[in-house]
Amino acid sequence: MRDWLLAADAWGRVVRTVRRSSRIWLQYAHALRRSGQSVEAGDAYRRVLALKPGTAAAWTGLGIAFKAQGQRSAAIDAFVQALRIDPLSRSAREELLRYGARGAVPEAAHGRAAIADALAGLRLSLDQANIWRDEVEQAGIFPALDYDAFRKQSIIGPPPGEGAGLDCLSIRIDARGAAPARLRATLRSLIVQSRWNWRAEVLSSSDLRESPIGSMAHVEPRIHFIDAAWADESGYILHLEAGTVLNPHALAWFGWTAGETGCSLAYCDHDHMAQDWKYGASYSAPVLQPVYDPYWFDDALVCPAAFLTFGDVPGGGDRRTVLRSAAARGTVAHIPRILASNMGGSVSFVASAMPEGLGAAARSIAVVIPTRDNPALLERCVASLLAKADNPQQIEILIVSNRSAHAETHALLGQLAKRPLTRILNFDEPFNWSRANNVAAQETNAEILLFLNDDTEMLSSHWDSLLIATWENDDKVGAVGARLLYPSGGVQHAGIILGLDGDGPQHEARWQNADECGPHGRWLRLRTTSAVTGAFLAMPRQLFVQVGGFNELDFAIAYNDIDMCLRLRELGRVILYDPRLILTHYESVSRGANLTSQMLEWDQSELHTLYMGWGDACLRDPGYNPHFATGGYPFDGYRDPPLEEILRHVRHSASPEPWRVARRS
Repeated sequence: MRDWLLAADAWGRVVRTVRRSSRIWLQYAHALRRSGQSVEAGDAYRRVLALKPGTAAAWTGLGIAFKAQGQRSAAIDAFVQALRIDPLSRSAREELLRYGARGAVPEAAHGRAAIADALAGLRLSLDQANIWRDEVEQAGIFPALDYDAFRKQSIIGPPPGEGAGLDCLSIRIDARGAAPARLRATLRSLIVQSRWNWRAEVLSSSDLRESPIGSMAHVEPRIHFIDAAWADESGYILHLEAGTVLNPHALAWFGWTAGETGCSLAYCDHDHMAQDWKYGASYSAPVLQPVYDPYWFDDALVCPAAFLTFGDVPGGGDRRTVLRSAAARGTVAHIPRILASNMGGSVSFVASAMPEGLGAAARSIAVVIPTRDNPALLERCVASLLAKADNPQQIEILIVSNRSAHAETHALLGQLAKRPLTRILNFDEPFNWSRANNVAAQETNAEILLFLNDDTEMLSSHWDSLLIATWENDDKVGAVGARLLYPSGGVQHAGIILGLDGDGPQHEARWQNADECGPHGRWLRLRTTSAVTGAFLAMPRQLFVQVGGFNELDFAIAYNDIDMCLRLRELGRVILYDPRLILTHYESVSRGANLTSQMLEWDQSELHTLYMGWGDACLRDPGYNPHFATGGYPFDGYRDPPLEEILRHVRHSASPEPWRVARRS
C-alpha cells in the first residue's frame, strides 16, 4: 500500500507537467486505484477517456473503481464498454464473471454450438490454448437469465443400469382440488417413463374421477383412482402432486438411487413450466436443492416436487412433515437432476421471519472485540450492540486492545470500562487475530461467545434473544453467522461457499444489492452453510473450549473462521446462516484490490495450510448444487454436471452425515 501511495504521488507530479498524455494519466489512475483512492482514480480514468475514448484498460480500471465505491451498475457498464472495445480483454471479462454479471458479457455465447466453435478454435494456435480452454468452459455455462435455453439443451439421460434393481414402484399422486388438465399432464409423463414397472394411486374427488380424466384408469391398468386413505405400503413410494410433469428417466433415477444407497428419503431438483400447444414448453424458476438441510426444507416453497420415501411416513398432507419424518428414519439422497417440472407460474420466496414470543435472555453472552486505534468505529459498534439488545445488562463485552497508541483510543477505552460487564484487555503482542480472541475467551464464563469485528454496527433488534433461542431450539448448532452489509447498502456476507474452481472460500452475495434475495431466496433465509465469517461468529463457549479455540499457530490473520467452522462440522455440528441478524460492516469494498504482494503471499500460504489440513473438505460444498457454475461468481450461471459428478454427489449426499467433514489423512 505504501509503495502505491508513493507511486501515485510521483505520477501526480508528472501529470501536472504533462497534462495531455493519456498514457501517463492511465498510469496515474492505476496507482491511485491500487493505493485505495478509488474516487480520485475514477476521475483520472475519466481524464484518460476524455483524451482517448477507445482505451479499454481505462474502462476496466474505471469499472474496478466503481466497484470499490459500491456502484454495481456503473461498474458493470464500464466492464461491458471495455469488452466492446477489446473483446479479448480477459481482465474485463473476469471482472464481470467475478462480479456475478455473466449475462452482461457482450454477445455471450453458450450452448452446444458455442462449445463446438470454441473447440474448433483450439486448432488455430497452440499459443492461444489456455485462452480457448477457458472459452470452452465458459461456453458450457448459461447465464442465469437464459435458463430456458439451458433447460432445452440439457439432455438428461438414464442412470447406470437404467435404474434397475427395485420391484414395482408405488406412486402416490395427490390430485385433491387439481384441474383435470394438470392431472392429465402428470399421468402422461408417467406413461412414457423408461422404467415401466410402476403402479400409481390418484387421490381425488369423485367429480374428478367422473370427468374424462377418469377414463385413463380404464386405458392404463397401472393407474388407479381412490377417494380415501392410501393403501399401506412397505416398499418405496414416490410422492407427487397433480401438475408435476416428470422427465422420462425420472423413475429410473429414483430407482437407481434407492438401490444404490438404501436411503430412507430421496429427492430431485425441479423447475416450473408453461405449456404452449404449438411451441411446446418453456421453463423457468429452477429449484436446485442442496444436500439435505432441515432448515432449508422447513420452507414449503422449496419442498421437492418429487420425492421418494421408504414405506409409509406420518405427516398427512404436510409435505414438510413427511420429509422430516422420512429423514429421521435413515439417510437422505439428493439427485442433482431436474427430473420434475411444476405446471404454472413460479413462486415468490419469503425471507425468514423474526420468531414471535422471544423470551427474556436466560443465557449469558460475552462479546469479544479485538481493536487497534479505531475509536470512532469501536464506539459505534459497542453502542449499537447495547442499544439493540433485549437485555443489555446481561451482555459482557471484552475489548482486546492490541497495542492501541492514540490518545482518543485510550480515552474511549476508559469511558467504556466504566460500564459494568465491560473489560479492556491489553494485548501487547504482534497482531494475531486467533490468539487475541483466544486470550479474551479465557477471561469469561459466559455460555455464548460472540466474536465480533470492531468495524461493525448492529442493525437488528432482539439480536441477543435470537442467538439464545437458536441454541434453545437446536443444540446441534455449532456456530451462527449474520448477514453483513456494506455502508453503501450492498451485501458483503450471506454465508461462505467452499470449493469453486480456482478460488478459495467466497462470501455469498458479495456486492449484490441488499434487496437481492438470491436463488430460492437463500440470502434471506435461515439455512445451513459450510462456514461463516469471523466478523460475526457466535458459538457456545463449551464447544469453543472443546475444539481448543482458534488455531493461533496456522491462522494468525485469515481462514481462522473457516478452520473453526470445519472443526465444528467435524464434530457433526451445524453452521447456521441467520439473515435476521443484520449488521453494517465498514470493511472496504475494495479490500482485496488493496492487498500488497506480501499480503497476498501470506494469504495464499494460509490458504495452502487450510487445504493441507482439510483436503476435500475445502473443495466440496453440500449447499451448492452441481448445476450452478463452478467458476467465477457463485450462482452466476447453469452448467450440465457430468455423469460421474452426479453419481458421486448422490452417494455422498446419502452418507449418514453429509455435512460432516474429516481432516486430510
